[in-house]
Amino acid sequence: MQTVSRYLLTQLVIAYINGYHGRNSKVYDRRLTLHRGVNNPITFTFKNEDQKAQDITSKEYEFNLIDTESKKSVLTKTLTILDDGSTVSTKGDASCTITEGDLLPLDAKFYNFSVREVKTDGSREITYSDTGYAAAGTVELLDGAYPEFIPSTSVSAFTLSSNTFTSSDIDGKPGINNNQALHTIAIYPNNFSGTLKVQGTMVSTEPTDNDYFTITSTSLSSSSSVSTLNFTGVFQNVRFVADRTSGTTGRIDKILYRQ
Repeated sequence: MQTVSRYLLTQLVIAYINGYHGRNSKVYDRRLTLHRGVNNPITFTFKNEDQKAQDITSKEYEFNLIDTESKKSVLTKTLTILDDGSTVSTKGDASCTITEGDLLPLDAKFYNFSVREVKTDGSREITYSDTGYAAAGTVELLDGAYPEFIPSTSVSAFTLSSNTFTSSDIDGKPGINNNQALHTIAIYPNNFSGTLKVQGTMVSTEPTDNDYFTITSTSLSSSSSVSTLNFTGVFQNVRFVADRTSGTTGRIDKILYRQ
């Protein structure tokens, strides 16, 4: 049996906010590592040149993640001041959580980060990442350790023929599914009355109409409300066929498909 250790840690960053930093000089601060697919909590400790935690009870700080290529801020977070249990003042610690959603639009690479104090007049004041007056720290954004969110396939183009709307062929991704694979669709009708059929095929390349069979179907009556439909199975390709009730003029605006 393999034994694997996992460590429940919160990344800790020290920020220096006042004083001459000649004493107790710190010449190196490790980089932060963020992982896609999960939330990443970070705690910041605010100290002076004597390595003593400072009173930050009434202060506000913001975290900025900066793209090293464009030099633009790609993420800003307001830090939450942490209660250390003291009855006098809260000293030293503040935190933020970089969420899974925050990291979705960002490329996996190196970034810089900074922490600034937000003054009551709206101005910003510097904090330092080390005792050598460096203001920026380094963040490495990594992927591959956790599953990542994959957007749904959006289907909005349909071919209309004799009151029947037919989508193009959509990859059913059989290689990532097993026999009990769950598929989910969200239907966005526009005053549509009729039947929506989900069809599948085991033909991988250029399937014809005769290659498709109906997996499941649902009826809609003059509906403009989003509805959902689930089905299971492994298919090379999937398509959607909407048969509109004769004499009506509704349509399907789009279908979001996840497999």
